[in-house]
This record gives sequence, C-alpha cells and structure tokens, in this order.
Amino acid sequence: MKRVIIFLLIILLVGCKSNDPVKEPEQLDENIVENSQPVQEESDQEKNSEIELNVVKIPDSIISNCIGFLSGDPEESASFSEKSGAWVRPHIGPFVWDNVQKEGYRETDMWVKSSGKNQVAILATVWPYSDKDQARCHATSCKVSKTDTFYPTYGPGLPISRCAPCDYEDYKEFLVNLVERYDGDGIDDMKGLTIPIKYWEIMNEPEMKEDFLTFFKGSKEDYVKILKISNEVIKETCPDCVIVQGGSAGSFNTISYWRDIFKLNGDEYFDIANVHYINHGDLATLNVKEFKKLMDEFDISKPIWVTEVEWQTDDHVSVVRGSIEAGASKFFLPNVLTEWVIDGNVVKEDSIDSKDKKDDGVDYTKKEDGVDYTVEEKNAKKTLSEQDKKSYLEILHLCP
Repeated sequence: MKRVIIFLLIILLVGCKSNDPVKEPEQLDENIVENSQPVQEESDQEKNSEIELNVVKIPDSIISNCIGFLSGDPEESASFSEKSGAWVRPHIGPFVWDNVQKEGYRETDMWVKSSGKNQVAILATVWPYSDKDQARCHATSCKVSKTDTFYPTYGPGLPISRCAPCDYEDYKEFLVNLVERYDGDGIDDMKGLTIPIKYWEIMNEPEMKEDFLTFFKGSKEDYVKILKISNEVIKETCPDCVIVQGGSAGSFNTISYWRDIFKLNGDEYFDIANVHYINHGDLATLNVKEFKKLMDEFDISKPIWVTEVEWQTDDHVSVVRGSIEAGASKFFLPNVLTEWVIDGNVVKEDSIDSKDKKDDGVDYTKKEDGVDYTVEEKNAKKTLSEQDKKSYLEILHLCP
C-alpha cells in the first residue's frame, strides 16, 4: 500500500512539471537578442540618412551676433563683416509670392547664395501677395496709390493690390515650397545651400497705411489670420524655424494697432517681437521701451528684435545700449558707409562731385588747390571710418 501511494505521488509530480509554461532561460535570451537587432539597424539607418541628406545649420557664431543690416542688394553682404555684423534683412526683399510665381527662385537664390558665401544669415520677409491671386476676389479697393514707395512702376516692387490672399490653399503651397527650399534639412534644398533660412518675418509694418506707403490694406483680423496660417505652415515644414511678427512701424498709431492684434491673440503665432525706429518715437531705446510695456500688459514674454533703424545720432553705442536695457536682443542697422577714400587717402564728401555716368563707371572730380582732376570709380570708394568700425565693435561686445 505504501509503495502504491509513493508511485501515485511520483506520477502526479511529473504531470505538473510537464504543464509548466515557463520558457527555458536560453530561449528567453535568444528572443531578446533577436528582437533588439532591428531597432539597432533602424538607428544606424537614421544616422546614415542624416549624413546623406547633408543637413546644414546656422553657425553658433552667427546666432550669437546681434548686429544685422537692412539691405536692398544681395552683394552688400560682402561688406557686413567689416561692420562686425552677421545678419541681413532684405527689404523689401525677394520673398514675394508674386515674384516667385513669375520669376521662380532666381532672385531668392541670389540672396541666399551671396549670404552663404559671406557667412551672413537672412531674416526673410514673406509677402502673401500675388497679382493672379488678388484678382480672384479683390477689385480696386485693395490697390495702393501710385505714389506708394514700392509701387512697381519701373521694375520689381510689391504687387499693386495688397489685401489678404483669396486662395489660402495656393498661398500655403507657395510657402511650403519656399521654406522647404531653404530650410537646410537636406530635402529639396537649393543646390549648394550653406546657411539655411530659419527666421521668417510675416509681412512688414501692417499698420502703415499712408498714400506714400501702404504695406497692407486688410483688416487686423486679416493680419492675424495670415500670421496664424503662415506660422502653422512654416512650423509644419520646418519645426525648428522661428516666426517673427511683421515689424511694428513705430508710428503714432503703432501701440493701439498692436494692442488690438494682441487682443485677437495674435501673439500666439510668432516667436520674436519686432520693433522699428524710423526717426520717430523714443530714440533712447529705439521704441523698445513702449512696445515692451505693451507686451507686459498682455503677459507676453518673447525676445524683441529691432529689425529696422533710421536714426540721426552720432552716439550709436549709447542708443543700442539703451535698447538692450529696455529688452532688445538684435539690431538691423542702416547699411551705410561714411567715408570717401581715393587712392588710399581719406577725402571730404563735399570735395567729390558725381558727374556723368559712363560705360566704365562714374567719374569723380576732386578739387584741390584750385585744380580739378578726374578720378576713376575704381580709385574712389566709400568705406567705414575708423571711429565707425570702433562703434560697431563696441556694439558687438554689448550683444546679450
């Protein structure tokens, strides 16, 4: 009887062990290794893919530089290093929907290639105007005066009609292609791109509505919609791109205009606030103090750039210092040269008279000791004075 009981216990134990679902240690290790290999292979592929895509970025030395210049000629960027600068804001610039629609990327490429060659980053101003698009829904009410500064009388300017886009889907397509061409991600980039465009300004001075200059004929609600849609499209195309509001004009109605924009939650659709000083307002801070006060009123905390400056002062350093103390972090200054040099000698501006334009350039006449003589253009050039070079260096050292 005792033997029978022992035999039954042995059978019971063997049966339980055979039903145990736990896998052997060797089998578990094999599965872990097998499952981890595809993950490692995918990571290697991503790494190789980034190298193959030739991703380019804006150098840190440019990002940290706070000096930029307003410019109307892509070739001017060659002189920016002399002024210690590393940024350019083309104005009105080539990034106009109408221009790209009619001319392709010829002019935009020209700017980007020149800037890359001279190690300068572009703040690009987007203009959502196209003659073809504006004609779809806007009649004469959106046309600016023929006295407008940028009326396209003798060549490229801004389209005559300047209201919100009629077809936002077409505008989005234009913006996607434009941003993708210069974002530096290696996908559909311009051939030879060395410094990408990562900073996009959505229009300029939308509150400026004068006969001599009207940048936008739409409503405040229209501007916020353009800002919102542009922000969404650019961020989706280029997640690390930065949106700059259209520069505030610094005119008598600037604060009230942008207060209404902020009431419409327009501040949600840009990353950097944008202030201008055009010989009007608070020179001591380049209008930054009042705009910062407005931002504080709405609890808006964003960097502030002064992207357009026209000033009548000899103390540039003190003015920039005051603007920094008020909250600004970058400055796009007038691209001016201040001193005439002929054959290595500095001469006074009033001693040089521009005469006839010739095929080989401009003749200049220097009057000295009662004798007039002609100097070829190649021997007469305008440059920076040593004092101005010193001022730009001091400003560079002020960079936040």
